[in-house]
Amino acid sequence: MAKYYFATIRGKSAGYYAAVTALAVVASFWLIGSIVRFLMGYYITGMSHSVTWSADKVIFVLFVGLSAGSLLISGLAAIFGQTQFKVLSRVAAFNSILFMVGALLILISSWGRPDRIFLPFYNINPRSLLSLNAFIYSTYITVGILYLWALIKQNDKVARALGITAVVTAIFVHSGTGFIFGIINARELFFSPITPLAFVVAALSSGTALAMLVLYFSFKFTNRQIDRRFFEFLSRVMLGLIFVVAFLVTIEHLTHLYVPEGQHAESFVMRNGGFYTFVFWVQFYLVGAIIPIVILLNKGTRNRIGWILVASACHVVGVLGERILFILPGQVLAIPLMPGYELTSPFLDGVNVSYYPRLVEWAQIIGIFGLLALIYMLAIRILPLLPVQADYIAPAAAHAEEEATEEEEEAAEEPEGAGPAPAEEEE
Repeated sequence: MAKYYFATIRGKSAGYYAAVTALAVVASFWLIGSIVRFLMGYYITGMSHSVTWSADKVIFVLFVGLSAGSLLISGLAAIFGQTQFKVLSRVAAFNSILFMVGALLILISSWGRPDRIFLPFYNINPRSLLSLNAFIYSTYITVGILYLWALIKQNDKVARALGITAVVTAIFVHSGTGFIFGIINARELFFSPITPLAFVVAALSSGTALAMLVLYFSFKFTNRQIDRRFFEFLSRVMLGLIFVVAFLVTIEHLTHLYVPEGQHAESFVMRNGGFYTFVFWVQFYLVGAIIPIVILLNKGTRNRIGWILVASACHVVGVLGERILFILPGQVLAIPLMPGYELTSPFLDGVNVSYYPRLVEWAQIIGIFGLLALIYMLAIRILPLLPVQADYIAPAAAHAEEEATEEEEEAAEEPEGAGPAPAEEEE
């Protein structure tokens, strides 16, 4: 098996201290925003009786997806036999834990009663996906930590078993998140059996895209070398996933469009939804799908790292748009409680509402990105997550080296007298 040497970064340069200080300031926005929101209540946010899942829930779903995608990169060696990706397993596994922790932090900090965090664990409701997700999320983080520990300790057998377990758990995590929204049949834009699958595939594609961005800049700013063939392979994986994401989202919206009760909602998203129509056509389809596909299919750009990173960034932005489209328009549209009649009430029933994140919400969203970046910067100084040099070893060569290593280990374990003495002993 190919040997890679992992090491922490020195982290003693002026640039490193400046970056950590700047990120700490940005991370404080999340803490300050969360405290202000908790003390003053929900009226300082853009939420209302109709919009109860706000922009922070969009970031929550995005982070859960990025976590699952990062874990896919880490699990390529364990599950799919792509042993050349063992060199990236540690940092990808850490990022999967980091994004899941970030998702839970942004979720809990938006609660009116964050002290009820342990309530789902002793008031269990098997019919509630929210209740079950408390166990799924905690299991996922626990397995991820154990998997990262096995990778750092270089225990390949345990790491392989935990890697498979972690990826399977990740699928349940994001499927469960999709089910939470997909089973709400009262809102046309939520109710769909395709939602869990679309969530999982979008998670894998966006996670792969972000993993390439994180890996490239991590190696660049630590003056370490990474083989470009990693990006060429991962970009092809991302390209296939982008096609599947675009197909699933298109099918989901077409299904709603051809169902009579869903035509009004789809007309809002596709034609007269203002900001949401822009997100649908420009942010998701143009920026998130068409531009990356063109870049990754063009012979002049598909093997150039710069263009691969552009395609990756575009797709992450596009998936963010897909999350916005799924969570917010379904709430701003009025629920047809009495079809054929106009309904009004003091609680905005029967009318479309508007939503825009307020200052405290922007502070939390920007701050949580800064917090995760700060934790990552500190982690690569404490833990040996990055290899000194990441060389791409072809699967055939890696397999041959692994077989040679196993033969050497078997020869070393043979009892004395089982064969001719080694040359060193004869001397």
